[in-house]
Amino acid sequence: MRFARLFAVFADDKEVNALRTCVPALDFEEDVEVFSQGVTTWSRDRLNGRDGLDGKLLPRDPPEDGYGSIVHVYLLDTGVRRTHVEFKDQAFGRGVDLVDDDAEPDDCDGHGSHVASTINQIAYSGKTVLHSVRVLDCNGNGELSGLIEGLEWVLGVATPSEPAVVSLALGVRNGIWSRALERVVQTLTGRGVFIVCAAGNQKGDACTISPGNVAETLTVAASDQADAPYAYGNSGRCVDLFAPGVQILGACGGSTACEHPSDTAYAFQSGTSMAVAHAVGAATRLLMFSPRMSPENLKKHLTSTASRDKIRGGSLLPGTPNLLLYVK
Repeated sequence: MRFARLFAVFADDKEVNALRTCVPALDFEEDVEVFSQGVTTWSRDRLNGRDGLDGKLLPRDPPEDGYGSIVHVYLLDTGVRRTHVEFKDQAFGRGVDLVDDDAEPDDCDGHGSHVASTINQIAYSGKTVLHSVRVLDCNGNGELSGLIEGLEWVLGVATPSEPAVVSLALGVRNGIWSRALERVVQTLTGRGVFIVCAAGNQKGDACTISPGNVAETLTVAASDQADAPYAYGNSGRCVDLFAPGVQILGACGGSTACEHPSDTAYAFQSGTSMAVAHAVGAATRLLMFSPRMSPENLKKHLTSTASRDKIRGGSLLPGTPNLLLYVK
């Protein structure tokens, strides 16, 4: 049954008022975006507004003229369930599985798929190439040597002429410092690769979590829909900014991170890993238009344009910046 006959027009307020006067029997409604359940709805709403949720979602469509560079994203995580419907339009580049020592970095945990799908929802559609570098096992655990090997793999395949971002939604155990890890991170940033790290979920000092405590990285803490800090998130002077990271809806790609993984399943996850994904997506949007922007300048841009004094509540350590990621 058809409940209504309708038509769409492009009209400004003056024209709509004129139509209402001429045809008072008609109802007029603003056309708004309709979205699938795969979209991280509240975070896409929050990122492009200065003052809370306003119902306007961050647009994903790139400029119609096709302008802009392709950005390569290297995801060091549990792998990615590439067959998930969330990635039907996602380009995948060369990847590697350093856990099983093969070229098929599939995801049996689910963490990596969720992070990848969140990046996908924030980045411009069709403007990223995702490289899955599996360094964590089916329980989300790995070894420091494997993480370093993964970063060295990125060093070997990343092309200096192509903009690139590394997602490190992970961290080394509290208080463990590795000169080798710091060195490879600094080498990558020195070659123009932007690295985004998690502040950690120990409800402590982010400066105790490596590699997020390396100055050259962008270290991200998590916030919720009310702009309150994530209850278990780390804070302190090593945090660079906050980003949405609580109750984020993303792909359910593995049985550890969600109950019923499938190619169409979604699940909510919380933590600074989800915040990392939003910052990675934001970085790709900037690099698309400014592919030669250095990691240092990209970090300065993201922190200088962030919304100030929006994070409220919680018990944050001294020196924590009150900055919330903002994306146009």
